[in-house]
Amino acid sequence: MKNLFLFIIPLFFFSCVGVEVEKEFEVGKGLEVVIVEFGDLTSLSDDKQYGNFEIKVPEINDDVMKEGAVLAYIERAATEERPQRWSQFPQYNPVWKEIGDTTFSYLSYGEGFVRISLQSETSVEGIAETFKGLKLKLVIFD
Repeated sequence: MKNLFLFIIPLFFFSCVGVEVEKEFEVGKGLEVVIVEFGDLTSLSDDKQYGNFEIKVPEINDDVMKEGAVLAYIERAATEERPQRWSQFPQYNPVWKEIGDTTFSYLSYGEGFVRISLQSETSVEGIAETFKGLKLKLVIFD
């Protein structure tokens, strides 16, 4: 184990040597935060195993598509036991397990929109109802 550790440290060091930062990022420049809300599914397959929410986000422009990125966080509302917080999306959601199904979600984006896609072994309708009305915070870098 000790030999493995001694091998990994130089490997890590040499893999970081020569890395250059192309441009420095200043907080507040090139960054937008947009909060959107889940509504109804915009599409649902005939077998109900795939569906998605497509949400218009005009802030995702050509600059974002060429050189930027979009991160997403889903709101976790405050309760008596815990404060309001944001969780990185997609995330594991125990509600899916309670529905008795394995459901996957993922985010993709294009110019002017984000799409949250849901895929399930049986039906995405239950999780789509769970998402409805929740807020999604988008951190957009251009």
